[in-house]
Amino acid sequence: MNFHIKTPWKKVIHVHPRDDFSLELIWEEDRRSTIELNELIHKKEILWRLRYPGYFKQVTVDELGGICWPEGEDLSPNYLLHHSR
Repeated sequence: MNFHIKTPWKKVIHVHPRDDFSLELIWEEDRRSTIELNELIHKKEILWRLRYPGYFKQVTVDELGGICWPEGEDLSPNYLLHHSR
């Protein structure tokens, strides 16, 4: 991953999945937040793979500072910033 890409938005630089379908996010400048995804992944049929704990834990950070999974599911940095606490 290239975290040196300059963007006008804040980027996630590390993601840690938890057993309750939430994610701990570390942002540029060491800001930390948590996002709960249980409700979203059970509401949106397109995210069905994320309902499986083993797959959910395969989350990674993409080059533009969002997060993604192996089969193409992704969440943008903007979404993460506005829905995390």
